[in-house]
Amino acid sequence: MPFLRLQNQWCVAMSRARVWFLPKERVLDGLGVVLKNSGFFEMVKPRKRVGIKVHFGEAGNTNHIDPEYVRRVVITTTYFNLQPALIETTSLYRGRRQRASEHIKVAHEHGFVPERVLAPVEILDGEYGEKFYAVPVPNGRVAEAYLASGLRYYRYLINLAHFKGHFVVGYGGTLKNLAMGLAAKAGKLAMHSSSKPYVDKNKCVSCGTCVDYCPHDAIGFVEYVAKIGRSCTGCGGCVAVCPSGAIKLNWDEASESVQEKMADYCQAILAGRVAIHFNFVLKVTPNCDCYPQTEEPVIPDVGVFASLDPVACDQAALDRVGVEIRRLYPHLNYQVLLERAVELGLGKREYELVSL
Repeated sequence: MPFLRLQNQWCVAMSRARVWFLPKERVLDGLGVVLKNSGFFEMVKPRKRVGIKVHFGEAGNTNHIDPEYVRRVVITTTYFNLQPALIETTSLYRGRRQRASEHIKVAHEHGFVPERVLAPVEILDGEYGEKFYAVPVPNGRVAEAYLASGLRYYRYLINLAHFKGHFVVGYGGTLKNLAMGLAAKAGKLAMHSSSKPYVDKNKCVSCGTCVDYCPHDAIGFVEYVAKIGRSCTGCGGCVAVCPSGAIKLNWDEASESVQEKMADYCQAILAGRVAIHFNFVLKVTPNCDCYPQTEEPVIPDVGVFASLDPVACDQAALDRVGVEIRRLYPHLNYQVLLERAVELGLGKREYELVSL
């Protein structure tokens, strides 16, 4: 009987994903330890390229991951005789990151220079986001996923996500960092296509911020009130920049659709690839790092969660700070993303937490 009980406990443990946790005091020294202990490098062939997915932050926003943390990841990667590069794509929203050359400049301004992080910055979808390839998504909410063309050169990924709130999904973690971060512009548009915004005329102050910001010139004025026209693609950028909160989305419908498509994109990105995922639950802000200004964190720093399983990595972070995230966006159901990811076989929500 004791042997049977131990055997059953072993089976339960094996059915769970393993998630490592680094408290905030141990992040800098612990990142390399987690990478070495995870088994990731045992699945990677020497002298191969490794794409380190990082969000460099919008110009004027310094809430991004500290470049020193990225440097530690790069050092560990090169120790195993690999060729790392920091990879990203052009942004959908109007701003400097819409063009690859300006995106790289922003990355350098934020401290992600080769001399410091010991790896180059590569924008994978061309100067204007025009370079992509299509991957079929069996039984997906989208028929094809439009991924950044340069992603084809990377079979191995280290996914460094800054965990925070998000006005469409509810939260941004490892799954969002993959889906939105490695899709080309066409893919970002496809995922956002149901998120068409509207203007609350009682709140519009006629400032013109949304008109100047719209990347598709879809917004104009009618009797001093902003009006969104038919050319709107639903990218959602106007929602983020409106200073009076006058631009809104039909959250219940749009959010769930976007989340399901994001899971489909994760499936296309991870197919045939080896990846490890990190959630940096540090400087947790209400909005994405695409937001064009630095925000105050909504909770104290927690630490970093890491796993070979992106679903478990997100779940572990949400289990720690999900209450605060739900307060930010109580009308959004971020469970849709996790449930769809499990359905697609991307990971498990049950996990074993290992603290270092």
